[in-house]
Amino acid sequence: MSFVYPFFLYGLFALVIPILIHLFNFRRYRKVWFTNVRYLAEIKQETQKRSKIKQWILLAIRLLAITSLVIAFAQPYIPSPKQLRKQANHQVVSIYIDNSFSMDAFGKEGKLIDIAKAKAAEIATAYDPSDRFQILTNDFEDSHQHVVSREEFLQLIGDVKISPAFRTISDVFSRQQDLLGEIPGVNRNIYLISDFQESNSDFENILPDTTLSLFILPLEANATSNLYIDTAYFEAAVQQPDQISRLHVRIRNTGPDKLEKIPVKLVINDRQKAIASAGINPGAEAELIFPFTNNLNGIQSGYLELQDFPIIYDDRCYLSYSLVSSISILCINNDKENRYLNALFQNDSAFHFENTNATRLNYASFNNFSLIILNQLPTISSGLIQELKRFIISGGSLLVFPPAILKPAGYARLLQDAGLPKLGNPDTSRLRVTQIRTGSEVYRDVFEPSASGQIELPENADMPVTTLHFPIQPATGSMLESLLLLQNGDILLAYSPVEKGKVYFFSSPLEMEYTNFPGHLLFVPTLFKIALLSQPHSPLYYFTANDEPVEISFDSLHQDIIYRIRNAESGFEIIPEMRFAGGRMLLFPHDQIREAGLYTLFRDVTPITDLAYNYPREESELNYTDLEEIKEIFERKQIRTVTFLNETEPALTREIHDFEKGKPLWKLFIILTLFFLLAEIAVIQLFRRN
Repeated sequence: MSFVYPFFLYGLFALVIPILIHLFNFRRYRKVWFTNVRYLAEIKQETQKRSKIKQWILLAIRLLAITSLVIAFAQPYIPSPKQLRKQANHQVVSIYIDNSFSMDAFGKEGKLIDIAKAKAAEIATAYDPSDRFQILTNDFEDSHQHVVSREEFLQLIGDVKISPAFRTISDVFSRQQDLLGEIPGVNRNIYLISDFQESNSDFENILPDTTLSLFILPLEANATSNLYIDTAYFEAAVQQPDQISRLHVRIRNTGPDKLEKIPVKLVINDRQKAIASAGINPGAEAELIFPFTNNLNGIQSGYLELQDFPIIYDDRCYLSYSLVSSISILCINNDKENRYLNALFQNDSAFHFENTNATRLNYASFNNFSLIILNQLPTISSGLIQELKRFIISGGSLLVFPPAILKPAGYARLLQDAGLPKLGNPDTSRLRVTQIRTGSEVYRDVFEPSASGQIELPENADMPVTTLHFPIQPATGSMLESLLLLQNGDILLAYSPVEKGKVYFFSSPLEMEYTNFPGHLLFVPTLFKIALLSQPHSPLYYFTANDEPVEISFDSLHQDIIYRIRNAESGFEIIPEMRFAGGRMLLFPHDQIREAGLYTLFRDVTPITDLAYNYPREESELNYTDLEEIKEIFERKQIRTVTFLNETEPALTREIHDFEKGKPLWKLFIILTLFFLLAEIAVIQLFRRN
């Protein structure tokens, strides 16, 4: 026990006064003579004994009363653990207010965000006016990166609003540590006010720090029900005009009740394209498929929407995608063109097909094509290999058909750079394709599934046959994927991803003399899908408050152009950071886009594409971390400087004050003083009656 005013303890010397009074009792007694002296002697002896007991009891009570009163004036208190390690007189307090979307839910006293702001104000008032404060939200705003006075802090609390930004608890704690660590000679205090969802409560990543005090104030939401659009994606990698597109949409139900016939609508270019309804079990998800036709060319923009309350930020999912009307293909030949490739691509308006000779290549034009085909080149020069490598890394696709007679050394470097193994000696056995990788991107929608939803090929199906192929066997750990397998286990068609690009290798020459593949039914869908998949893939949507780059083609003739991202509805506009990489331009918004919606990307003043931005879905799963789990984590990590505050505690200010100043005991000693005074009166009355 310690004292605020210990000099009042000198008042304990006043205890001498009642002691002296009781020791020197100056009261005189008169003698009264009676005839029965023996009886009177017994009465006198008994009276003196009772009086002596009474005086000793009163003395003890009066001493205790004076002692309690003196101690009360000295203001005793029990020091808190923080006071025992306190090293400075000044305090710096960093308070984190979780302003994520989940804080828009309702608690016992209103919205969680409003409760959090009120609790933050209470915490500030529990400290001295001379202490300094820092506020922190998920936005990590520049104005929140320094300490302010209590009055300024209370004003900043009023400006806190719900934000789409998402931060983990460890990120927040680390930011608070860094800021307070720059202020020497103070006692450091960190407060975390949040609903502590499982998605952001990574307390395991918090490192022990005995130089600060950590306070955790969990807020509890009334309900955990939410219906939201989780993800959306197209079944096909490329969408074409006047062709049916199939959009898959996943809906999640986090509530305890089963939902029936929930309507979901699809709007493209301000026109409703489709509507569907879903029935979703508690804690489950449902997948809807929207088939529709794109009637317009160019960029398509729209959204998916459902109705849900009270959490509505994730009820709409914005979409933006391009229709591919023409795919550019370059075929590099040795001495003659391939008639099968010409017949397939030259007469189709969906493709722009060019033939060129290996001796007359214009490497600068490679970026104008999505797919390059090497048609039976006996050898590949080092210059061509280098340019093809750049083309693949920047996102292009390469399809290789070897010649009947080739120089392995000329292909070795190309295959190595493409992640393909070396070619073996030519095999002239007549072999039949026995396996098709139907789950691959190339063949995913080529075959009709059975009633069970599985693709099952007939045992005696007509399959391609080869009489000459170059064996390739994938090495352990290779990214190589076999699309067509021969009956002896060799690969006829292989696929390998290389950074952003794709490489396909057909192990047999594309001539009927060596394989019937050019005349087989698989030839057309295989080549078409490889060409379609060569198109640069842009995300269907991006997420707000994220630094995911937007990738576009780079115009090397106009390097001084400025790109802008603008929202026509709100007028919001930013100039993203531009970085050049591998023939493409990367645009980084740097967390500046905070509102979901449809945005337009401008090259100077010319619009070039639309961009869809949605709010992240981490906050949509309303699963909260149990308080006991948090305590267990801190106990396991042996972090002792943590205090858990109670949201329902009406006197939060008093609770913090007790922690900072210790537990005051002066009221207890005032009560004891009054008790001893009443006890004195009771003793006097008791002996008087007897």
